[in-house]
Amino acid sequence: MTVFTVYSGIGRELDYDAARAYIRDGYLLSPKTILKGLTKLPQSIDPPISIELNKIPSYAQHTLESALGNLAGTRRAVMFSGGFDSILIAFLAQRCGAQVTAVTIQFDDFNRLTVEGAADCACKVGITHHVLTVKAVEFLAAFEELAGITDEPVLDLDLAIVYAALKNYDRQIAGNIFISGMGSDQWFGNEALEARPGGLAARLDWAIVDEDAHQRAAQVHGCKFIFPFLFEPMLALSQSIPDVMKKDKHLLRALAVANTIPHRGARSEIQVPDLMRRILVRTFGDRAWPGPVAIDSAVDDQTLRKIVLGLWLEKAKGRIAGL
Repeated sequence: MTVFTVYSGIGRELDYDAARAYIRDGYLLSPKTILKGLTKLPQSIDPPISIELNKIPSYAQHTLESALGNLAGTRRAVMFSGGFDSILIAFLAQRCGAQVTAVTIQFDDFNRLTVEGAADCACKVGITHHVLTVKAVEFLAAFEELAGITDEPVLDLDLAIVYAALKNYDRQIAGNIFISGMGSDQWFGNEALEARPGGLAARLDWAIVDEDAHQRAAQVHGCKFIFPFLFEPMLALSQSIPDVMKKDKHLLRALAVANTIPHRGARSEIQVPDLMRRILVRTFGDRAWPGPVAIDSAVDDQTLRKIVLGLWLEKAKGRIAGL
């Protein structure tokens, strides 16, 4: 067997076609992985449900509450952007009995408007609000550390911010379980309407990889995530509702209105600005596979995926040898 030698000691043969596909598309459709002879199980989704149109909002709320479970007497931290979906899950967690703290991440000076809007929204709905600050240097360190945590390459710059924030988090604030609205855009918003290579199977694969990466990042810091919008019955519901209910997250907006949740429209900001993407290339580009990325390269996702793959292979040497 020809062993991949760019990084000696890997102990497995690299699947070059898979590596190129990852650099091009950003995901590997089940059952393929980066390494030859190592596969993952194809993912499945519950069959779409049949439900009357006017009953979908109440069904969706009941399903979200089921995903949250009985929270009586517990403390929960909610990843809180101030959007109506994060307000909705914070409200539902309270309704299920939890003592809720809204947690917003401030990434240096890049998202001050988001943080201010989130604080205002939390005040309006009577939820305690806490800000976790992440510095750019902490983001860069987290980006590299994540390469040694996940089982396969994953490009999620927001995850690096979350990982760095969890490192700064004191569990005395609101316990060690976070509720996240991840999946609301991808399954119940405009992103669900975008045609992508691989269709539903690829979107499901990516959701599961992303969820697993978040859980591993949280475990390092003694924490855990709950993702109500990635609850299997919610994924099944997303395949049943008409597109008009996904456009601008119409269904989730309807749930917010039904629960009389006040909301002030907040300005949307880019979480990871282009400046930080360029710093990523400068910091890690010389370690990218299959060769160094020039500093003046266009900072597109394919460039970043080369860096992610290079870092992942470097960090994975010991882990892969035992497979």
